[in-house]
Amino acid sequence: MQRRGRPATSRTPDGSPDLQRAIELATLVESAGDAVLGVSPRGLITHWGEGAQRLFGYSRAEAVGKLITMLAPPDRGGEAGAIGQQLSSGERVKRIETERVTKDGRLLEVELSVSPIWSEDGRFMGSVGIMRDLTELRQTLEELHAARLEDLERLALVGEYRDDDTNRHTERVARTASLVAIALGLDADLVRTIRRASPLHDIGKIGIPDCILLKPDRLTAEEFAVIKTHTAIGKRILGDSHFPILKMATEIAFTHHERWDGTGYPAGLRGQAIPVCGRITALADAFDAMTHARPYKQAFSVEHAVAEIRRCSASQFDPAIVEAFMTLPHGELVDTVAGAGGRYGCAA
Repeated sequence: MQRRGRPATSRTPDGSPDLQRAIELATLVESAGDAVLGVSPRGLITHWGEGAQRLFGYSRAEAVGKLITMLAPPDRGGEAGAIGQQLSSGERVKRIETERVTKDGRLLEVELSVSPIWSEDGRFMGSVGIMRDLTELRQTLEELHAARLEDLERLALVGEYRDDDTNRHTERVARTASLVAIALGLDADLVRTIRRASPLHDIGKIGIPDCILLKPDRLTAEEFAVIKTHTAIGKRILGDSHFPILKMATEIAFTHHERWDGTGYPAGLRGQAIPVCGRITALADAFDAMTHARPYKQAFSVEHAVAEIRRCSASQFDPAIVEAFMTLPHGELVDTVAGAGGRYGCAA
């Protein structure tokens, strides 16, 4: 089969086209720890870069001239042949995830990309492959994710310390929100995101003056107008992030005071136009506010708070979310009010 490709500019001692130019270009990525390999049409290793030596443990002398299948685990023995057929038909192999074996027998998860090399008269002359160790990469991503979650918890505490002497409001809201999300039948990933994002619902309160935020008496209309701006402040603080938890936290911060009947704030959203995460957090926040004392009010009993939430179904709260809340065992609600259940609630 004749294929057009880049001309081969020189030849190796055995007469085959020189792949050095392509290999040199691929080797530029080796500084990032990737392994660069050259492979002949017969599947023999022709180039073994420093990254490959580090990743697999074989020296250049041990690898060059050996079949590329030496790196494949037993259950992937036919993979090299399938890749070779794909390459010889003119296709590239782009970022497939697979497994390879090191010299000392360790199994590595790798990302593999392979490009075919053609002579000037269109003959398939071999390939250059790049392998990246996903084990270390995934560990790094996990560590970054954990660090982000810790940062979010600390950020939630910043807002919480402004007006909650017990410093547990965000934990309780997160627990109630996650329990309601589970009762609604939402998938586990969405429940986890709500559990992590909902503690940031009041982060915008850091922009509200203490004389208003901590006032022990009823607020004037002007003061309440200032309080309502915490939703927009929260959106500005958290917005424009591609991190899923922060994206949801932005929605929650902006919409957790919207009402099902459209009389809430800041945008007067109505019904399904309010994101489900905002609707869930609105109920969880209201339940916690009712069952805990504030400078201007005493704590209500769990029974009183549950009755009030039922009364406000279809006006303040989404009826479906109210019904899901009503299925929660009384003991779960009592534990939540008491702050039991661990940080940010149940595992999900």
